[in-house]
Amino acid sequence: MTKRNAFSPALITPLVLAAVLAIGLLCLTGFSVWMAGSGWSMRGHMGRMMGGGQNTSGAPLAIGGTSEPVTIRDFAYAPGNLQVPVGATVRWTNYDDAPHTASAKDGDWDTGSLNKGDNGSITFRVAGDFTYYCKIHPSMVARLVVK
Repeated sequence: MTKRNAFSPALITPLVLAAVLAIGLLCLTGFSVWMAGSGWSMRGHMGRMMGGGQNTSGAPLAIGGTSEPVTIRDFAYAPGNLQVPVGATVRWTNYDDAPHTASAKDGDWDTGSLNKGDNGSITFRVAGDFTYYCKIHPSMVARLVVK
């Protein structure tokens, strides 16, 4: 008596293809929603690979003085919506493992690339409303108002 295999090669190929597609779909939709709901984020290694970052430009306005620090941590600027007087110096310090920049969208100013522990300062001598971002992680966005 010969044993028969319950799965023929003609059936295995579509099953494998269906499993691969299901896993891919799960990763693109439900899995990421489930992971987001669990408090997981893509800010670590995956965030760096995918150019992740936070848009903090709509955060509550922080009123600063003539010398203001901005931290870069977890792929975000803090404060993300800052107002300083004309003549103020703003100093960005990077606390992430990944390099970042603080670059005006209109190209008026740029800190250059800041590695972990580095800082870059700019003194603002003219009033303006600046949206700025990280050239390396373009979804990192913040706002600086100079009055």
